[in-house]
Amino acid sequence: MNDPIAPPAEPTERTPRRGWGLALVLSLTLLGGLGWYGQSRVAPHPERFASGVSTEGPAWVALQQTPLARDFLRDFRTQELWSSCGPASLRNVLASLDRPVARERDLFRGDTLAWLRMAGTGLTLDELAALAEATGIGPVRVRRDLTEPAFRDLLRSLSTPGRRLIVNFDRKPIHGLSLGHFSPIGGYDPASDRVLLLDVTPGFGRPLVPTALLAAAMRTRDPASGRPRGLIQIDAEARRLTE
Repeated sequence: MNDPIAPPAEPTERTPRRGWGLALVLSLTLLGGLGWYGQSRVAPHPERFASGVSTEGPAWVALQQTPLARDFLRDFRTQELWSSCGPASLRNVLASLDRPVARERDLFRGDTLAWLRMAGTGLTLDELAALAEATGIGPVRVRRDLTEPAFRDLLRSLSTPGRRLIVNFDRKPIHGLSLGHFSPIGGYDPASDRVLLLDVTPGFGRPLVPTALLAAAMRTRDPASGRPRGLIQIDAEARRLTE
């Protein structure tokens, strides 16, 4: 006599295990990424820097003494994860406006899934703008396809109280490595037509970048969104004046 066929196992016993397994894999991947990132905090290859990009000279020193740069540099932190240049840039903007955030994760207000998604893939320009709006920081505007004259006009307006700019660009034109990135702008020197880029990646420092070069890097396309890169304009003071 044949043995009776055993009934199929109930899926309810496996589902929780599969969920816990997925969570464990995500956690280990994230921790592994943190370990790798912590060990990779080294200076970039200077020979890859484009012509005109520098981290020295009178203009570089002078720009770091401006009120805007000082506001940033009193509590400037590099990104915590390899993918968190966007949240790191926003955290630094908030800190420069006397609205400090302890950790990048706090920007997600307890939304663990959104934080994990960012940790795995980063953020697009529009997603970072939405994250900025959710903080109540004030008017947030996404700017794409800026002409060089329009970009220079915006840079000259950085003395406006509460105005902050976060640029989204491809590193390749500047650093020779094709990789999408976010960083805040800490100042503009009209005489040399260069921008103080407060790079949130450990080891890259605070380079002065020719305006035309940064504008070209922002006009690249983000493969994740399929849209052009650009910048986020935040006007925190404008909201305070209307309240």
